[in-house]
Amino acid sequence: MTDEQLEHQKIEQEFFALLEEFKRNDFMASQHDENEKNVAEQAPRVSIAEKIASFFSSAFSPLIIPTYAVAIALNGSIIGSITPLYTRILVTLVILALTCMIPSIAIAILYKLGKISDPGVNKQQDRIVPYIIAVMSYVAAAVYLSNINAPIWIPMFMIGGGIAVIASALINLKWKISAHGAGMGGLTALMFSMWVNGYVTFDLIYLTSLVILLTGAVGTSRLILNRHTLAQVLAGTLNGFFWVFILTI
Repeated sequence: MTDEQLEHQKIEQEFFALLEEFKRNDFMASQHDENEKNVAEQAPRVSIAEKIASFFSSAFSPLIIPTYAVAIALNGSIIGSITPLYTRILVTLVILALTCMIPSIAIAILYKLGKISDPGVNKQQDRIVPYIIAVMSYVAAAVYLSNINAPIWIPMFMIGGGIAVIASALINLKWKISAHGAGMGGLTALMFSMWVNGYVTFDLIYLTSLVILLTGAVGTSRLILNRHTLAQVLAGTLNGFFWVFILTI
């Protein structure tokens, strides 16, 4: 066999070797794609109802409810007509920082340190320390509102919320009561209290109706997400409503 034929044979062997390697890589890639497809198909799909429920749970987290309450109190009552807009915005932002931002940062740090297993604090055993932080934030908000001479029923809303959190913490030792329910129950109670005591400057029927509907929507969302039972949601709502109403009435 001549050198030219040997060279030709070597080239053919290299060509077929490359062809085999290409086929093997192509097969492995197709297998990888198939495996990824199977994993994707096996992964639990999030339904539209669950997406909506997650939105309501986030938008009406217990940590943001005090901010909504103070915003309504400052703008829906007689205070709004005698207090400059700048002051109302500033007070609302301070309440946001005290009862939402600072506790959220503290919970994030706890999660980072491994002290809690879920940043959403959905597990019963993770709730004790966040409850303590929430009570401290409510007390700080009540002290702040008292120091700026806010009408007594506004800091009392914070005291009522703090007591509801303490009650939730104690109940949570044995039973997972709904914190979302407590928050929305407290907000609903504030609406009724403002209405009954005549603190409002306009008819709150539509806003109160909206808050009641949102309370139902948030409670339903917790059920859809399997975070609570119906009894836990109702108990949480009654807990928040009771303490806020009797302290602001």
